[in-house]
Amino acid sequence: MSWITNIFTKGASAFASTVADVADRFIETPDEKTAFKLQVEQLVADRDSETEQTLRAELGAKERVLVAELKQGDTYTKRARPTVVYSGLAFIGINYVLFPLLGRILNGFGLDVDTSPLADLPLEFWGAWGGICATWSIGRSLERRGANNPVVRSITGSNKSRLID
Repeated sequence: MSWITNIFTKGASAFASTVADVADRFIETPDEKTAFKLQVEQLVADRDSETEQTLRAELGAKERVLVAELKQGDTYTKRARPTVVYSGLAFIGINYVLFPLLGRILNGFGLDVDTSPLADLPLEFWGAWGGICATWSIGRSLERRGANNPVVRSITGSNKSRLID
């Protein structure tokens, strides 16, 4: 029995016994109480079984997508995080270093040029780029320390995957 099944069956039996306790107040014969309790347990178990099947189907679909990404010939999906990191660094460098520096150099030659950055990068850029950089750098650090598990491999884009092989 899987751990998911354990969670669902424990939840189902606890819920069914609670409902049975309430029903004990209204149903008078022992046979009707037993039949009611069995029906409630069956209904809850059926619902939990459907939920577990749905979770398993979703996990299977995610696994198939991951396998397809790892087996494709284009390795760009494995290089996407570094591309985002380096592109972000380029945007920051151009906006906050290159243009202000160029403006100051031109001011030195007597041209009246604004030395401020072109535009402030939006907060969404900083949030998304910072999150990607943090995740990628933590994953790379763990990988360098020898951590080799599915989470680290999914963060770093490593080819090795015992889960799929």
